[in-house]
Amino acid sequence: MNRRSFLKSSGLLIGGLYLSGKAFAVVSPQDSGKLIKGRIRARRKNIANAIVSDGYNVAVSDRRGRYTLQLHHNAKHIFLSNPSGYNIKNVHGFAAIYRLPDSGAYNFELEKTTYNDHHHYFLALGDPQIRDKEDVRQLRQESLPDIAQFLASMPKEKFHGISLGDSIWDTPKLWQDYKETIGKVGIPFFQTIGNHDKQEVTANESDDAALFKAHFGPSYYSFNRGKVHYVVLDTIRYTRIKQYDGHISAEQLSWLKKDLQHVPKDHVLIISVHIPIYNSVKNRDELYALFEDFQQIHVLSGHTHRNTNHVNGNIYEHTHATLCGAWWTGPVCTDGTPRGYGVFEVDGTSVNWFYKSIGKDRNYQFRSSVQKLSGGMNRIMVNVWNYDPAWKVIWFADGVAKGDLEQTKGFDELAVSLYKGKERPKERRAWVEPGRTDHLFYTQTDAKTVKIVVTDRFGNEYTEDIQLA
Repeated sequence: MNRRSFLKSSGLLIGGLYLSGKAFAVVSPQDSGKLIKGRIRARRKNIANAIVSDGYNVAVSDRRGRYTLQLHHNAKHIFLSNPSGYNIKNVHGFAAIYRLPDSGAYNFELEKTTYNDHHHYFLALGDPQIRDKEDVRQLRQESLPDIAQFLASMPKEKFHGISLGDSIWDTPKLWQDYKETIGKVGIPFFQTIGNHDKQEVTANESDDAALFKAHFGPSYYSFNRGKVHYVVLDTIRYTRIKQYDGHISAEQLSWLKKDLQHVPKDHVLIISVHIPIYNSVKNRDELYALFEDFQQIHVLSGHTHRNTNHVNGNIYEHTHATLCGAWWTGPVCTDGTPRGYGVFEVDGTSVNWFYKSIGKDRNYQFRSSVQKLSGGMNRIMVNVWNYDPAWKVIWFADGVAKGDLEQTKGFDELAVSLYKGKERPKERRAWVEPGRTDHLFYTQTDAKTVKIVVTDRFGNEYTEDIQLA
């Protein structure tokens, strides 16, 4: 028996349609339109009211754990919207909530969590975006150790991860490097598709997400933990590598409407996408209309290589800076946000979060710089990368409270020093340039000492003392 045949028979083949022997379900053309029947159980106990879908239609398990699903003729996968209170299957570091047909049955065998998953955590990774082996090296030797060190002090079994797209950079041969690296984190990761994860359509392959799906399964799906319903969507309408826009397909919206009908309205919605919804998805109002009856919605996005938080009523969109910084050319993104990732804690319907910078303590939440002016004056600039309107940024001069720092829009001084001009950056991607951001705060003073006090929306206080003379 050759190696491929052995791996296929043992359920270990990766990089194709098998993630595990029971991880994916791929529907062949001759199966189109037929009824799929299966059962959902945990140690011989039936699981009722669990949701199974093909991305078009939705089925609910009965009191015996049985469901019947009418397949859509375009269906490619069957997935379980993993129910609360049950472990997320982890196969080589990725969430496996999909199935291959087994003698005509689509059965799911789950395990209950050993803890109450109303309290859990997750990591949000924006744009790992590896293009060559040097990018892979930095991901493995810099990002991975930081994540591992952080998780070592946390209840790791309560974590899952969400990658927010552009895991690779138009280089399919690096999918394996990405998977091997993320697999070492040791928590189940869910994948979001990005524009650089798609492929050119050919005469033989009309699906621009086909390769992504071969590695990870469907490009949109849902799952549950505690009182949170998670949804992953594809926000890229793709023509070719440099031609795409933000759009959510009619098929996704139709499926999501059916999916949300089975979610209690007092549960939290967490929507993961690549292209930001609030300012870049053309039909966002159609999506927002589906959220009308829900009280708390968090959108996780990436794509911009900058950190931004946008609050609109009960919808909070976290646009994450990147794991790769400015495309692996330096320690910060173009807005001065350090390379890093989001860390979220969920307790019931309470959601807390912070941004974790690579190589820094979790309390590293801002960076200040000083510019000498004439007449003994100094200009103090403070970059508070995870700022939102509920944060406070105040200052003291020689021990006297001076109130709020003034918010401004401009360029981060470290990003300018690293990336501004034709001669910078000196190595690798010379086209990188700093970008304007509005999470900057400043003042001018002739004081000898300045204290910066930043308080986040959760009451956590971060301080820095600056000696000016």
